[in-house]
Amino acid sequence: MIKQRRINLNLATNPLRNRRLFYLFTLSLGLIILLLFLSAGSIYFSYKSKIKKIDSSVMKIDQSIRNVQGKARQYTNRIENTAKENKGKVDLINSLIFRKSFSWIDFLYCLEDSLPDSSYIVSLAPTLTEDLKMKVRFGVVSRSLDDLLKLINNLEKLKFKQIKVLNEAKNERGSLRAEISLTYERNI
Repeated sequence: MIKQRRINLNLATNPLRNRRLFYLFTLSLGLIILLLFLSAGSIYFSYKSKIKKIDSSVMKIDQSIRNVQGKARQYTNRIENTAKENKGKVDLINSLIFRKSFSWIDFLYCLEDSLPDSSYIVSLAPTLTEDLKMKVRFGVVSRSLDDLLKLINNLEKLKFKQIKVLNEAKNERGSLRAEISLTYERNI
């Protein structure tokens, strides 16, 4: 006996639907989502490995920067210590060079050029300062206060700085004797 299949003819209460299209759409949508997740996962893991490589290279670079900074500090300390150790020698050599290269002719010419005709120098005491400038103290005899003021103005026009009149007095002839202190800076 053949078994017959019963056909349900009541289509209004229980209609038959074509679900193949729905299953195909759902399956294709699921495959697309699965492919997206797989590609996103592969991208994530590939970039995660690249990030690990970059992090390790950044750590290596940071370590090398710290090593270089440490070496730079060592060299800086060595330079400072060497400069401190040799400061006396360098200052001595610089002062010797300055003394050797100091042009007395220029200095005396400037000093003579600043003197008024009626004035003359009676004493001269030059001293080399620590900053390689020439500190000069000299005595000058002038006929009047106007000649002394003219001398001071002439000294200011030339290379002389910090001009000070230390003392002044009239001598037995009626001339004005003054002691002047100044600094002479020359361009090396």
